[in-house]
Amino acid sequence: MLKTRAVVLAKTEATYGVDPTPSAADNAILCEAPEFELLGKKLERNNVKSHFGSLPPVNVGEGLKISLTCELKGSGAAGTAPEIGPLLKACGLDETVVTDTSVTYTPSSDSFNHDSVAIYFYQHDILHKILGARGTCSIEAKAGEYAKISFEMTGLYAGPADDSIPTPTFNTTLPPVFKNASLAIDSYAAIIENLKADLGCEIARRPSANAATGILEYLIKERAVSGEIDPEAVALATKDFWSMWEDSDQVAFTATIGQTAGNICTVTAPAVVLDQPKYGDRENILTYALPLILCPTSSGDDEISLAFT
Repeated sequence: MLKTRAVVLAKTEATYGVDPTPSAADNAILCEAPEFELLGKKLERNNVKSHFGSLPPVNVGEGLKISLTCELKGSGAAGTAPEIGPLLKACGLDETVVTDTSVTYTPSSDSFNHDSVAIYFYQHDILHKILGARGTCSIEAKAGEYAKISFEMTGLYAGPADDSIPTPTFNTTLPPVFKNASLAIDSYAAIIENLKADLGCEIARRPSANAATGILEYLIKERAVSGEIDPEAVALATKDFWSMWEDSDQVAFTATIGQTAGNICTVTAPAVVLDQPKYGDRENILTYALPLILCPTSSGDDEISLAFT
């Protein structure tokens, strides 16, 4: 078997943990080689005995985790959800569709009603089904390259099965390059090379003795959205990031990835606060490393928005 022969399918569940049977024709996720992890525990049996040696432990499978990196791109048609839409919703983001115009993803704090996703992971001809998966995601964009979005999804444990790897149908839209980004922080058009944004969702187990694996569900219990940019340093009279940090200013941030309708993703945050600034350099040009804390406004659930148009 070959590691590079792998396919990932993902489909939103109508009922948590109930397999909606994703198909290779409709639910394939184009991604780099996934990392797969078994979540379990080994119960040691520390009983007394008349001899040395370990008693066989009791192994319990609780969950499965998969990490995958995808291209950040639209569907190619404005108002149609991107291929990664089911994964975004399973990261605690609500999806709002405006026909022929946009699909926007915004945070939700309704832990028990977040969408969940069924993930089929084929490693060559071995199938792992991850049901009830929820998780978190992060974006990395570099000037002159296409942006990527990484997901870490955790779901209910199920054993593997032999199954022939399917032939998937992927969206053929090319990922847009990070340029002409109209990037601005506090209305200042900073000259940056790198942009990072991390949804920062914390995943919790919900144990239940009645559940098949002892875990009723995995849910998102908290969220701390963060980011980072690396703007060129300028005179303080032009832009004083030091005083922004000292005063804990809450400022707006926006950046656009892509310029073609149907393949544009706009990242916005209304209340960004700087974490401790540091100096850096890029080709001997003085820069800042600016960590960002993306806060909600008083209305809540608006720290970040991803709008595909």
